[in-house]
Amino acid sequence: MKRGFKQRLVHWISDRFGWAPFKDNVLDRRVAKSPWYFGDGATMMMLLGVLVVTGIGMMFTYTPHPDAAYLSVRHLTERQTLGWFVRGLHYWSAGLLMVMTLWHVLRHILIAGYKFPREGTWLVGVVLFAAIVVMGFTGYVLRWDERSIYAVRVALNIFERVPLIGEHLVVFVLGDSQPGARLLTRMYALHVVALPLVIAFFTVWHLYLVILHGITSHRERRELTHTAEQQKRRYKEDARDDDTGEPFYPDTMVQSGLMAAIVLGLAFILVLTVGPASLMPEANLTERAFPAEEWWWWWFSALIALLPANVVPAFVVLFPLVVLLGMTLLPLVDRGPERGYSKRPLALGFVVFTVVILVGLSGLRLRSAWTGWPDGEPPAVPAGITLSPDVDEGRRLFAHYGCTSCHSVAGKGGRNVAVDLAAMEAPRSRAYLDDYIRRPPAGVAMPAYEGWAREDDIARLVDYVLAAQTFQSAR
Repeated sequence: MKRGFKQRLVHWISDRFGWAPFKDNVLDRRVAKSPWYFGDGATMMMLLGVLVVTGIGMMFTYTPHPDAAYLSVRHLTERQTLGWFVRGLHYWSAGLLMVMTLWHVLRHILIAGYKFPREGTWLVGVVLFAAIVVMGFTGYVLRWDERSIYAVRVALNIFERVPLIGEHLVVFVLGDSQPGARLLTRMYALHVVALPLVIAFFTVWHLYLVILHGITSHRERRELTHTAEQQKRRYKEDARDDDTGEPFYPDTMVQSGLMAAIVLGLAFILVLTVGPASLMPEANLTERAFPAEEWWWWWFSALIALLPANVVPAFVVLFPLVVLLGMTLLPLVDRGPERGYSKRPLALGFVVFTVVILVGLSGLRLRSAWTGWPDGEPPAVPAGITLSPDVDEGRRLFAHYGCTSCHSVAGKGGRNVAVDLAAMEAPRSRAYLDDYIRRPPAGVAMPAYEGWAREDDIARLVDYVLAAQTFQSAR
C-alpha cells in the first residue's frame, strides 16, 4: 500500500535523524512505576536547561573585566529590558539547583540507589555533584561585588591550606599575585565553557546509565536484593507488569514533569516577589569585604563559626575531601541486600540528621549576631544631642563597617550581643578605644580593623564611640 506524503516525510525524518531508535529505546520503553516526588532528577535537568538559556541571555550584556563586570551586571538588572527577570530567574534556578542536587543525593542514600548494579550511575553522579557545587561558586563571583570578592578570599584561604599543592592552587586560581583581571577571566571561562561542558558530558552519561539500569523500584525497596542479576530480572518483570510498570512516555514523563513544574513555578514566584540577588558595593581589592555568602552556603558559614578556632584551618580542607571520599566509597562499602528506608534505619537517621543540621545552621546564620552584614542604617542620635561633623561621620562609618550588627547604642539598634556603647562600666580613653578597634583582645568575636579600615575611618570611629559613651546620661 502506497504511503502518503505525510507518512513518507515522517519516515524520512525518522530514518535520517535517528528518531526511531530514540523513540523505541527511550520514549517507548517500559519502566517500573515511581511516585511523582521522585522527579528530582527531571527537575535538575529542567533547572540546568533554564540556567543555560538565561546564562546565554546574560552573556550578551556581561563584560568579564574588573573595570566593567559590576557595571555590566547593574546595567543588565536596572536598564536592560527584562534583564532583572532573566538575572533573577538565573539566580533562583541556581539556588534551587543546589537544593535539588543535595536532595537527590540524600534521597538515593535513603533508598540505597547507589547499590548494585547502579554503582557506576552513582559515581558519575558524584562528579556531577562536585561540578554543580563549583558552578554555583563561580557564578556569583562574576557579579564582582563585595560578596564575590569575599567568596574568592575564603576559597583561596582554603586552597592555601592544602598540603604540598596549596600555593600552586592559589596561583592557578588567581593567575597573578592578587585578585584581578586574570582571576575574573578564569572564573568566567570556568563558568561559561569548562564547567558546562563537564556537566553536559556527565549528565548525558548519567542519564544513559539511568536508562540502562532503571530507577530503584518499589519492589526493590520492599524485598531483599542479593545480586545484580536478581535486581535486573526483577526490574524487567516489574516494568512489563501492568500494575507495577508503565511506559516512560507519557506516564513517567508527566509525573516527573509535575515536580519540575512546581519547582519552576517556585522560581518564578521568587523572581517576581524577591527579584534577583541584590548587588553589594563593587568589589574592593584593597579593603576587606563583608562576610556575606549566598544563602545556600549559610549552613557552612555557621558551622565554621561554631568550631574552635584551632580546628577551622584543617576542617575547611578536610571536610569537602571527606564528603567526596565518603560518597565515592559508599557503593563500594555498603553491599548489603537491604534497600529502602524502612529496612535501613541508619540511612534514615543520617538523612534526617543532615537535613535538620543544614536547616538549623542556616537559620542560625540568618539570625546570627556575628553575621557582619551591614544594614546601612547608622545608629539613631538621641534627642537633644548634636554631633560634630567628625562624630557624625564616625556614626555613618559605624554602620558601614558592620558594627551595628552587634553593638547597640543607648539601647537602640544592634542585636544586644556586644556591649552597648552608651552603657559601658567606665568611660574608655581615646588610646584604649583606638587600640581595641585596631586589635581586639583574643577571644573577642570582633574583626581587627587594622589593615582593613582606613586610618581616617578608624579615627572617626573612635570619635563616635567616645561621644556615644555620653549618650546614656544625656538621654
